[in-house]
Amino acid sequence: MSLQTTDAPAPARPSRRAVAGGLAWAVPVIAVGAAAPRAAASPCNPQSYTIGWNGAGGTSYSRTGNQSGTATTDPDGAGPIAPVTLSMTSTLSGRMATGNESGTTNQNFRVSSAEVGGLGVPGLQLEQTVTGTRRSEPGRDALQTVTFVFSEPVVGLTFTLTDIDALDGDFIDMVELSGAFTVTHVTNRTTGAGTTASPLRNTANGDVANTSNLGNVRITYPGAITSFTLTYWNNATFFSTQNGADRNQIVSIGPMTFNVIRTNC
Repeated sequence: MSLQTTDAPAPARPSRRAVAGGLAWAVPVIAVGAAAPRAAASPCNPQSYTIGWNGAGGTSYSRTGNQSGTATTDPDGAGPIAPVTLSMTSTLSGRMATGNESGTTNQNFRVSSAEVGGLGVPGLQLEQTVTGTRRSEPGRDALQTVTFVFSEPVVGLTFTLTDIDALDGDFIDMVELSGAFTVTHVTNRTTGAGTTASPLRNTANGDVANTSNLGNVRITYPGAITSFTLTYWNNATFFSTQNGADRNQIVSIGPMTFNVIRTNC
C-alpha cells in the first residue's frame, strides 16, 4: 500500500511534544516495512522438495555410469531456498551384473522413457541380471545394493517402488531397505515388510507391465535421515533354458518427496 500525503503549511515552531510524538509513530512503521520483505523471502521451515526424474520439481538428474547417478532439486530456482543433492551408487555381489543378457541398452540408473507404475511419470530404473550357469540358483548370494545419500538431513521421505513382480524360471524380485520406514502395499499383489527377513515381493507368478500399479509399494521414512540402502536380488527357484530366457529384472523408483528443516533461517 502506498502512502499518500497532501501539502499543508507546517507550524513555524513545532513543540517538543509534537516532534516526539512524530518520532514515536515513525519508528514502528519503519521497522515493520523493513521486516516484511525479509520474511517473504526467508527460506524458513519446513521446506518441501520433489525429485522428479524427468525434471519435475526443479530436478536435474545425471546418470554418471551403470552404477551411479546424481539428482539435484531446487524448487525455486535462483530463489532463497537452497538446493538438495541426492547421490546414488551401487555395489554388486556374487553373480550379479547390471543391465541384461540380451545386449540391449543397460537401464540401470537410467530414467524410463515412459510412465511407471501407473504414476503418470517416468521413474528411475534399476536393472540387473544373474550371470553364469543356469543350473544353480544363487538367491541372495547375488545382489545389487544401492546407497542413496542426501546432501543434508531430510524428513518424511516418500517414494513408490514399482514393477515388483515375478516370473519363475526367469526372475522373482526381492527388495530390502535399510533404516526405519513404513510400507504401504498399493494392491494385494505385493507383500513383505521390506526387511532382510521379509523382503518386498509379489504374491503372484506373472510378469507385470511396467505401467501397471500391481507391483507398487509406497515407502515412507518419517524421521530425519541422510542416507539409506536398497538391496535387490532374484529369488527364482530355477532358470529356464527354453527360448533363450533373459534373467534380467527391473524395478523402478517413482518421484521422491521430502521436507528439509533448517535452523539457519
